Amino acid sequence: MSSTISVIICTRNRFDDFTKTLPSIAAQTRLPDEFVVVDSSDILQIEEYLDSIKLPFPPRYIHTQSGLTLQRNHGIRESKGDLIFFFDDDVDLDVNYLAKTEEVFVNDVRHEIGAVGGRIVEPKNSQPPTLRLRLERVVFGLIRAVFGLVGNKNGKFNWSGMPTHPHINMQSGFIECLSGCCMAFRREVFEKATFDESLARYGLMEDADISKQTLDAGYKIYYEASAMLVHNESPMNRLNYQQWAEMSVVNYDYLFRKNWSRDKLRWVAYYWAMLGLIVSNFHNMDALTGTFIGMKKVFGK
Repeated sequence: MSSTISVIICTRNRFDDFTKTLPSIAAQTRLPDEFVVVDSSDILQIEEYLDSIKLPFPPRYIHTQSGLTLQRNHGIRESKGDLIFFFDDDVDLDVNYLAKTEEVFVNDVRHEIGAVGGRIVEPKNSQPPTLRLRLERVVFGLIRAVFGLVGNKNGKFNWSGMPTHPHINMQSGFIECLSGCCMAFRREVFEKATFDESLARYGLMEDADISKQTLDAGYKIYYEASAMLVHNESPMNRLNYQQWAEMSVVNYDYLFRKNWSRDKLRWVAYYWAMLGLIVSNFHNMDALTGTFIGMKKVFGK
């Protein structure tokens, strides 16, 4: 039985990135049945752009207030597909991304899989990492592992409640944590789950929260390694080091209390992870400042 696919992109003030992403969606071997753009940009360029080009699928443009989780929820309400794909506005999809992901849902005869994530790969023209960068990756990767922080591992939640994402060579299989730049869901999941609009603005860790909600609703999450894309991580409209560090503390505290706090043993891992956020930011004064501002907000209540 065939399904209909809605692709949703939520964007804000990234016109150039959006126009670079769109061709890889238009080039899919399995085209979406619907393309929904939820835009909160200050300058309205995208609607005119969509009207000026010819696409192999019908686009829909919606302008909303800013806030990633708010925009995602709006896109869900306005879309009609059986399968809902979310992509960031700065990605480049392999031509078979939609087809490979849809295949996972189609082959799920027991209807257990509620969401599917894809494999994020490096750009083909990216420069090899320097020795210093490789050393930093090893050191900070070790710190993240020791303190149970966000990192690349097996796609499961750490005992601290922090998510991990599949490492680059991981094979297809069941995971627990989706990556926000490439998430696909059965529509029915959103009868029981919703993006938490308490995670304002950038919505950091909103992907971990919707993953936990999907699992709590009784569904499984699958990682399909053959569904590949490049995440170009636009520098536009991103948080600075201090803002990122502050939001990391505040959002983590909020989501831990919401999703994991009933297990008393996890509180030990929570405080250990909080210490890890301090240790991991010692190398950057702005990030360390943001961490302490976040700690003051969390523990100064």
